[in-house]
Amino acid sequence: MDLPFEFTYVKVPADEALDYEELTGEIASATDTLQEQLKAACAGGSIKRTDHLRTTYGSAVDSKLDALNSVAQSGSVELFALTKPSKSSLPLPHSATYLYIDEMGMLKDLPKNRRAFELARACGLDVEQPFHGDVYIGRVVVQPSFRQVSFAAAEVVSSSPWMLSAPTENAQYAAAMHDYEQAAKSKQVGPTEEEKSAARGWGWEQTAEDVEFTVRLPAGTQKRDLKVDVTASKLKVSLKAAAQPIAEVRLYAAVSSDESTWTLGADAAGPHVCVSMEKLNPETWPQPEAMS
Repeated sequence: MDLPFEFTYVKVPADEALDYEELTGEIASATDTLQEQLKAACAGGSIKRTDHLRTTYGSAVDSKLDALNSVAQSGSVELFALTKPSKSSLPLPHSATYLYIDEMGMLKDLPKNRRAFELARACGLDVEQPFHGDVYIGRVVVQPSFRQVSFAAAEVVSSSPWMLSAPTENAQYAAAMHDYEQAAKSKQVGPTEEEKSAARGWGWEQTAEDVEFTVRLPAGTQKRDLKVDVTASKLKVSLKAAAQPIAEVRLYAAVSSDESTWTLGADAAGPHVCVSMEKLNPETWPQPEAMS
């Protein structure tokens, strides 16, 4: 892939009086993506829906408002997959088409984007929550390497090949994931995943776009005692005063280390740290491996 190169993507304004707008971006480095570039477009504003946060998370959210407002100010972009990559993806094999959304849009109380919501429904996706604020549509190819490719305004019509195939492909993907999960459960022998997590001291969960690790900590651990290192390929959790890490995990694929966050918590089993990371290449990972 020769750098730099240009590509097109489409803006879907929340204001329905405004037309779709085809924009041009430029990829200047191997780590540059449309998601990174759109942070500037989503930057600004403040958290207004504190009622929603308190209903969901309780009064503890008050101590995190400054951090949330900081994220809102700097801009945070979430990906929503309209189609997922496969050999039969249209218009290109192994391509995926995404909505790029202001992750804080609802909390900023931005207007609902009806056209983006209807586009997702037209792709056969069971969307429950509306999107808020201006939304962008872009496309990537994930094989043989991850790269941004062009998406044109003329493609936002129901007769476009990618939209015609989207409901069937999304239904097939959902069915395949269900069959995989059922097969994995039926073949499961020995310890359950929960038992394995307890034995090794950490567990994990994932979506196509994000992954979260929960690492158990010694009793009495405070935030000041903890050191969490996230690189593109590794997670390491350790105590500052200890020579050996508590957990060191090899990641299946690259993550955005700059976008990773961690929080200290506790439950009946004791203290733990939750480390959330954003995948650079949206996909489903197999089981991560401990490095030690």
